[in-house]
Order: sequence, then structure tokens, then C-alpha cells
Amino acid sequence: MSGRCRHVGLLLCLGWASLGAGKVLEIHPAVAQDDEEFERVANALQPGDELVLHGGVYSQTGRRALTLTGTADRPILIRAAVDATPTLTRPAEGRYNNIEFVDCCHLVIRGLRFQGGSSGVRFIRGHHITFEACEICETRNNALTMNSGNCDAFLIRNNHIHHTGLRENGPTEGEGMYIGCHDGSCITTNTLIEGNHVHHLRGTSVGGSDGIEIKYGSYNNTVRNNVIHDTNLARPYPGVFVYGGGQGVNIVEGNRIWNAGEGIQVVADAVIRNNVIFDCTIAGITAAPHAAVPQMRNVRIVNNTIVNHRVGVRLRWSEATEMVFGNNAVYCPGATALDAAGVERHQLSANHVSGRLVGVSLDASRLVEGGDLSEAFVAPAGHDYRPRPGSLLIGRADPSLAPPLDFTGAVRHPPFDVGAYALDL
Repeated sequence: MSGRCRHVGLLLCLGWASLGAGKVLEIHPAVAQDDEEFERVANALQPGDELVLHGGVYSQTGRRALTLTGTADRPILIRAAVDATPTLTRPAEGRYNNIEFVDCCHLVIRGLRFQGGSSGVRFIRGHHITFEACEICETRNNALTMNSGNCDAFLIRNNHIHHTGLRENGPTEGEGMYIGCHDGSCITTNTLIEGNHVHHLRGTSVGGSDGIEIKYGSYNNTVRNNVIHDTNLARPYPGVFVYGGGQGVNIVEGNRIWNAGEGIQVVADAVIRNNVIFDCTIAGITAAPHAAVPQMRNVRIVNNTIVNHRVGVRLRWSEATEMVFGNNAVYCPGATALDAAGVERHQLSANHVSGRLVGVSLDASRLVEGGDLSEAFVAPAGHDYRPRPGSLLIGRADPSLAPPLDFTGAVRHPPFDVGAYALDL
């Protein structure tokens, strides 16, 4: 598209290109106003249209809400201009959320910065939405929420979410992502959450400042390859919390988590594998009952590396069914590696531990002595938890429980290694 077309306050260019026969529109920011032109232009987008935001601050005093309906073959795209950082914000008083996407579908949001608001980005129902390479920060409450109606088939990837829960005049939650309704009255399904960096979350209420929280009844969601830390600015809460209780399982894999309350907390219907978790306040992994979930069931915790916690792993499985804990490397020297109750009738296999044990004892197959921390890993002082040559973790995993890939995405080959990493020979 050649040339530019200007009008007072906001630059709006209209052309015909890409995305099939859809329009390409470009806008620049104007002064803060109650009825922002960005909102009006965006809400007029049709299937196949593309809206490009140039750099600067887009500030709106009133509610900012979009309802956009694309199609599978002609999605709507809202994105940042090349090498630009458009920032959507609002006055600091925080009455409104930064932005709300209401009943949207087949929509892509890419490269935008959302600063401030009560919540940052709220999805109110919706399906087939991609939210990627965006930043959400400095919210009074939580960052990204999907707790106002059912959501399906989202892709949430490569986003930077940080410094939430800044409200000072009352209690606040500061979740990085709040997925589904607490009582299961709304659920999120078939969603992939990957490659996000979530950190410095502040929560002062019992609601908490979890990094990524998938509520009761939501299922078939995958949380993978995220970096999550410092979810404990006021009170300590989990890096990832999956409740379960839905019609399928949620998968939590390949995440690197530190300085959380629990690294991962899980109740039911989940696979927890290939995660690297260290230096958490309460525990590396907690798998225990929760009032919101009627039954603990169907949890598989395998090939995680869990290092330097007050309690490495806490299991409360007396009332649970179909639980598995295997091939985990749990190293908490001078502290408690495993605090367990009710695990006798569940499958434990080839877990290598260093630290105190509560409610269980070492044996030859279920819980094995892991040796010294410094001899197990390449450079634990630098948080490099790959197994070093000669480590007791090498070749000692239960092959029936080993995932096909390791933390890095490399293919695991027999004899399989314990923990999140396979030794690179």
C-alpha cells in the first residue's frame, strides 16, 4: 500500500491486500477519549480484514470492548506494525478492564502491549482465538481472564505477562492467567498455552496470584514450555494450578518454574511431565484434595526435576484413584524430599530422591536414593539440572512411564533417564 491518509487526531489508512479480499487498515493513536476510534474501527472489521496499529499510546477512559467474528478460512487479524509497540492503556483509577473481547471467534491478536486496567485482557466467551506475542502488565488485578462463559480452541503463546495485582486500596488477585470458572459453571477446552513468560505476580486475597490457573471442569488443555517465576510478591501461590474434574485430561509439560508457592499444584485429571521446578516457597509439586474438586483421580506425575524446596513433593492420595508418580528426580538436601500419605495402593516407580522422607521409605524400586545434588546434575548452583555423566539418574527410569520427549523436546532413547532431561551423549 502506498502513501498515507491523515485526518485530525488519528491516522487511518485503508487498502485492499492480503487475507483474501479483506481490507487492511492502519491506525495511529489519538488523545485519550471515552469513545476511542480504535474501538470503533476494530468493531467494524469483517472476515479477512487486518487492522495494523502503529506505535504509541492508545488510551481510553470508557469501557473498551470488541466483538469480532471471522471465519476459519478468513480470520480477522489485529496486529502491531512492524518494529512498533502499540500500547493500549487507560487512566490509573482502574474502573474498567483494559480490554474485553466479547463473543469473538476466528480472531488473531498479535504483538500488542496492554498496560493497566482492572484486569488486563478479558475474554468473555469465544472460540478459535490466537493471542500471541503480546504483553500484559501493571494491572490492578489479574492479567488474562477466561472466566466469563465457555471458551474453546484458544492458542495463547509467546506472551509476556508481568507485574499484576497492583491495587493498593483493597484486596487483589494477580493471576497471570485465570482459565475457567472456579465452580465449573464455565469451562475452557482444547486450548494450548505455550512459550509464555509469566512473572512478578502479586495477590493479597485468598484468590491468589497463580501463574496459570485452569479451573474445575476445564479439560483437554495443554500448558507447555512456559517460564513462570515470582508468583509470591505478597502471598505465595502456585506457578501452575490445574484442578481437573472435566471430561478429559489437562497436560502440563516442559515448564520451568521457580520462586512460586507451589511450583505445580494438581488435583485431578492431569499429566504432569518434564517440568523443571526449583526454589519454591511451599513445595515443588503438591497433589492433594481441594474443596472445589469432588474427587481426586487420574493424575500422572512423571519425569519431573524438582530441586531445593522446603518440601519437594507433597502427596495426599488416601481418597484418590488412578494416581502415578514415577521417574521423578527430587533433590531437597537438608529439607523434605517427599511428604506422602495414602500412596501405598498407587503406582510409584523409579523416583530418585535426596532429602528427608515423611510417610514413606526408600526401597529398591519405588523410591531410590538419588545421591548428592552436586553429583546428580551438571551445575546445580547455576540451575543447570541436566544429569551429569555418572549421575545415578542415567538409565534408571521405568521405561513404561517415560515420555517420548524430554524437557528440551529431544527424543528419549532407552535406557531412559530419570527427571526432565535425557543425557545428551
